[in-house]
Amino acid sequence: MLKKLLRLLLFFIVSSSFAQQTISGIISNENTEEPLAFVNVTLKNSPHQGTISDIDGKFSIQINKNPIELQLSYIGFETRIIEATTSDSPLYLSLKPSEEQLDEVLLKTGNPALPIIKKVIAHREKNHPQHLPEYSHDYYNKVIFDIESDGKEVDSALNKVLKGGHILVMESITKKEFKNPRLKNETVIANRVSGFKNPMFTALASDMQPFSFYDEVIDLLDMHFLNPISNGAINKYDYQLKETLFQNKDTIHLISFQPKEGKNIEGLKGLLYINTKNYAIQNVIASPFEDLKIDLKIQQQYQYLPEEVWFPEQLNYSLKLSTNAGGNNDFVIAEGKSYIRNVNLQPNLTTKDFSAVVLKIDEEAPKKDSVYWQTHRTVPLSEEETITYRVIDSLGEELKFDKIISYTHKLPQGKIPIGKIDLDLTKLFGYNKHEGTRLGAGLYTNEKLIKDLELGGYFGYGFKDYEWKYGLSAKYIISKDDDIFVKAAYQDDIKEIGSYGLPLSENLYNGLRDFMIEKVDHIQKYSISGGFRSFKYLQTEIELNQAKITPLNNYAFKATDYNLNPFHHTSASIKLRYAYAERFIQTPYQKMSLGTKFPIVTLQYTHGFDGLLEGDFNYQKVEARIEQNVFLKNFGKTSYRIQAGYVDEILPRSLLFTGEGSHDDDFPVVIENTFQTMLPYEFLSDRYLDVFLSHNFGSLLFKSEKFNPEIIVHHNLSWGDLRDDYTLYNFKTKENVYLEGGLELGRLLKLNYLDIAYVTFGAGAFYRYGNYHLEDFDDNIALKFNVGFSFN
Repeated sequence: MLKKLLRLLLFFIVSSSFAQQTISGIISNENTEEPLAFVNVTLKNSPHQGTISDIDGKFSIQINKNPIELQLSYIGFETRIIEATTSDSPLYLSLKPSEEQLDEVLLKTGNPALPIIKKVIAHREKNHPQHLPEYSHDYYNKVIFDIESDGKEVDSALNKVLKGGHILVMESITKKEFKNPRLKNETVIANRVSGFKNPMFTALASDMQPFSFYDEVIDLLDMHFLNPISNGAINKYDYQLKETLFQNKDTIHLISFQPKEGKNIEGLKGLLYINTKNYAIQNVIASPFEDLKIDLKIQQQYQYLPEEVWFPEQLNYSLKLSTNAGGNNDFVIAEGKSYIRNVNLQPNLTTKDFSAVVLKIDEEAPKKDSVYWQTHRTVPLSEEETITYRVIDSLGEELKFDKIISYTHKLPQGKIPIGKIDLDLTKLFGYNKHEGTRLGAGLYTNEKLIKDLELGGYFGYGFKDYEWKYGLSAKYIISKDDDIFVKAAYQDDIKEIGSYGLPLSENLYNGLRDFMIEKVDHIQKYSISGGFRSFKYLQTEIELNQAKITPLNNYAFKATDYNLNPFHHTSASIKLRYAYAERFIQTPYQKMSLGTKFPIVTLQYTHGFDGLLEGDFNYQKVEARIEQNVFLKNFGKTSYRIQAGYVDEILPRSLLFTGEGSHDDDFPVVIENTFQTMLPYEFLSDRYLDVFLSHNFGSLLFKSEKFNPEIIVHHNLSWGDLRDDYTLYNFKTKENVYLEGGLELGRLLKLNYLDIAYVTFGAGAFYRYGNYHLEDFDDNIALKFNVGFSFN
């Protein structure tokens, strides 16, 4: 009896071990040797028993006999049947591209893909990770850069230098936390770039695609593409059921998608792998439908968690741009992979765990050693990647890559660091109608001299007014996280009239609007200011200043009880800017805004003091502004700005409201948030209301293969008033409503820029009508041009 039991036990052990034999391998493109993601691998005689290769082309399948015939099938490739046996080493298999296309699965009842897609759309909100209550996870990111060339000389030179490695390898490890509805934090805790000891840009290179494929609109390369599983997408896209696959007990429908013929949308093309378990995306491959100067393809793979939730598991992208070096077909290629791990759907987060900074690069991130990386890499380095670090690190040290890249850290601030001094590029060159050409320089200390303290100044000389200008300042940053600072400054310079309140733009430059500056004051000003951030999205700035202002352009302030030239101005102001859900990236060098989808509200209050520090005026001044860019699916982008201001006392024209026009025959350029048909200083007001409204249809209204202009419509209105106490000099008032409308066409002319994008030129026509319509019809029309940048 005991012998029988032993024999029976031995039989089950042998049978079990035999039944659990596994064949694994990697599948690649026979022509390019690139891994093929999501290949269908089945047993030839049991098509319902199979698997799908992962996003890196890897697969593993269990068999119950040895050898076995495997069938490999993939859209756009020839089906292959191989005989395989179990082995300790993985199989390296390849598929050959086929010119023949798989036929669509058609039934008499109609397109079988549509019912499946409708179910996917119905489950989209439920399957979207953004609608989970909270989660946290880690990323391991890797980006590899290479050059692909058909020129033998280029290939030979590269191989000689790179010694079989890549041009560049970038790695980073990121911790991400999310809490519904919109709270998100990402911290780069480790980063490494071949050739650099102190890289601070790895996180940006890996952020090339959305975290999941469930948003209504997919943002790629700063373009907005309609998602094929968004609401209403069925009317815009064609779908084809290419194949039905079986993986273990799951049924997976393979569906291709592309925009319908004649539908002018920014669309995508690709493949969806739909798992009937929750009708969720298991895998997706997508790229822009229309050819762009930069070829971009994204791949996403999802995992089914024990909590019965689908969640992203791996995100890949490939980017290819032409360089045409030496007349060859040369391309720079970037291959990025993000592995998502340690997913926790119950991290117990609170709102206090989040700030407005959504991506922060830790100062210790570049200092992680090789032991740390060996422990935390999801995928070990390949031989080519190891060679890359060895070769490029040596080149980086020899050619001082870190020093070169350090010059770019502060470019968003308009500065270049030179040792312990920052050179302010905004002070090097300028032009306006009062000064003509202005040359100068700005020099400020940086963190290498004294951390968190900036000392410096600028100077400039105008070649038309023959005057020197200069300024000095000291700024101390108390907290970078909360934007707390104090600053003291002095300037002896010029200032445009009407610009003593809210600026036209928050950017470093006002663009070509600065070229039109003609009516100015000479100002000698002392100021003390400070600022801080509170409630995540509220930025507060407070300023105290005393200035001696001398109006230029033959103007003297004359009103009841006043006859001053120059005059003294002492004031205190507070500025509040609230941008809900505004996102920031923070590095050890700077904080950059990524903007917000919600309205931005700005309020500024100024109080002038008579008799304090020689101040001549006691008054109150209030300005308010609300603005927003709204992207509307299938309709384009609407932009608006509404602003108003009020002064309660009689003041010099410098402190009133003017300068909102941009109609200048010398500079016929479309300038955002100005009145295109109004002269720069045509009106003067002590109270006003301006409304700027535009809508960019993109190419939704008209598109052909080689001509896809942007169509933008504008409508602006303004109202203002001025007390009767003023004597006007070359100004008008606008007690009635000022109206103008316009049509702007962008991308009429496209010039190839380095074969990676287009510099575009367009034109616009604006018409002035209503109460301030001019007698001569031609005087009401402003013809202007625009300049842009586009990938398509």
